[in-house]
Amino acid sequence: MKRRRFLRWSMGSLLLGSAGLVEARAWVPDFSAIRLDVTGLDAAQWALITSVQEHLFPSEPHAPGAKDVNAAQWLQWVLSDPSVEDTERQFFRQGAETLARLSQKAHHKVFLSLNTGEKEDLLRKYEAEAGGHAWLRELLSYIMEALLTDPVYGGNPGQVGWQWLKHRPGYKRPPADKRYFLL
Repeated sequence: MKRRRFLRWSMGSLLLGSAGLVEARAWVPDFSAIRLDVTGLDAAQWALITSVQEHLFPSEPHAPGAKDVNAAQWLQWVLSDPSVEDTERQFFRQGAETLARLSQKAHHKVFLSLNTGEKEDLLRKYEAEAGGHAWLRELLSYIMEALLTDPVYGGNPGQVGWQWLKHRPGYKRPPADKRYFLL
């Protein structure tokens, strides 16, 4: 796909500047600490966001997708951080609510039950609405973060994004007990 080639090229060129040794990590992120009530989004809104992420960045045979890089959990983790402004949480909640209303209005069903073509058409309509473009762009930004982050932070599990881009992370990577938010 042209989109995949562009993303691979642009992200790969950003990452190729750093090189180093890759250490094996036994630590696996524990997303159970995410407090969804803190994010201000309910389960239906998270399901919609997850579905949109997977539509925007689908898994392919030789390329990871949003699901593979833990994009939804990454965004949940970010939005559950107490230092994140409430306006950021409201932005995602309002975007999810607007898209849910558009889905009901256009198709009389929830976004998750739409087929691929219907989702694409609806997202194109949403992109043209006030705020829709910014909401989708922000979702893509968080998918890219999940794809490129050090696995110690919970995205990019097993370095799947790095492997896809043939990126070698710089040395020395942070151990689980030295992540920035713990210091």
